Amino acid sequence: MKKFVLIMVCLFLVCNTSIAQDKEALKAEKAARKEAASTLKKARNTYEMSIPNEQYGRKETDFEKLASARELIESAMQNQYTKDDADTWEIATNILYEYYKKQENEVKADPDNEKIKTDFLALSIKLLDSTCKYDSLIQLDPKAKPEVVKANHTKFQIMGVNAATQLLQAAQNLSNSDKPEELKEGVKYAELFLNTMEKSHLMSDFKHENLKDWITYAKAFRAQSYFNIPGTPEATIVEVYQALMDTQFKATAYQALSNYYRESNKAKQNQYLQEGLEALKDNADMHDIRANFALILMQNLFQSGDIEGFKKIAQVVKNEFKTTDGAVNAYLMEGQLAFENKKFDEAKTIFLEAKEAFPDDDKCLLMAARSAWMKAQNNGSKKEDMNEAINLFLQLEKENPEDPELWGESLYILYNNTQQTAQAAKYKKYYKAK
Repeated sequence: MKKFVLIMVCLFLVCNTSIAQDKEALKAEKAARKEAASTLKKARNTYEMSIPNEQYGRKETDFEKLASARELIESAMQNQYTKDDADTWEIATNILYEYYKKQENEVKADPDNEKIKTDFLALSIKLLDSTCKYDSLIQLDPKAKPEVVKANHTKFQIMGVNAATQLLQAAQNLSNSDKPEELKEGVKYAELFLNTMEKSHLMSDFKHENLKDWITYAKAFRAQSYFNIPGTPEATIVEVYQALMDTQFKATAYQALSNYYRESNKAKQNQYLQEGLEALKDNADMHDIRANFALILMQNLFQSGDIEGFKKIAQVVKNEFKTTDGAVNAYLMEGQLAFENKKFDEAKTIFLEAKEAFPDDDKCLLMAARSAWMKAQNNGSKKEDMNEAINLFLQLEKENPEDPELWGESLYILYNNTQQTAQAAKYKKYYKAK
């Protein structure tokens, strides 16, 4: 019985001690909350006494006082009782915006000062983060007045856009760097801009005539930076350029991806060349880029032995890009295929068609003459076939009298083989004895 009583007494003492400790903890917490609220109130009052106010005769921001407000609000931003309070972030944003305007003017006054620009960019990021933080918290505050929420949403949205455009400018500048670390910074700024403009509640209802272009530019700067960062994963390269395929930079996207696979994967290179050729077909301004896509694709297919694929693209080149260098190459490669397959008559016809389309390209007539000669050799050197070859080489001589490399030796051999000794003698000097 005594033992039981002793246990009860111990339990009573323990309970009383625990209750006392709980009271002390609650008292300490109440004091901490009160102090946190006081700090927040003091930060607001100091801020309001720092900014211009005609009623009190303040025409300019008092940055000495504002520095005190900033120190107080940064404390509130770390305090467990105020760090998730919308009021904290409202004050913080307003304070940061005063510094933002000040540093913006400093950049304008000294645009070549890299330190000032770096500090301004860092401040822009803080301001952007602060505007978004406030906007997300105020949405969760049941006591917030709708008219205040709406007014601050618009006000902070403007601040956030101003800050975000600094990130866009930095992303553009860094995307042209040849230093991997700077390129990575460019990616970071571009993605922060995109996440803010496309995913944050603050910008969900933002309207601006240039918004679509801004987002597109950010995607383009991001892609360019990633492309030039060594070791960027293939999947990332494909993803960032595919994000441009429905924009005004789609030509750049197809060109970049085809270049990316140029050395490593011809099949994928051909895929993007083919897709780009199709995607850009209704844009007259893209004619030269499409012509280049078609020429590279045609050459790849020819070199890989995909004859049917080559012929299909060669026809496109001849039809759509008939005034480009690619078109003459289409004829010459088609003729070469026939020539290599000993279809010399077909080859000659193709080369003569090329000659008609491109009268100034000597290769067309030269290959037509050689095709006629090979046809003659494979036909038992029939006189009419030999004479056709001679006539084509004579035409080549007439058009290129100062370039006997094209016709001199060939005419000597042809005349000699047809027992036209007198004619052969005229060209003997061009014969290179083997």
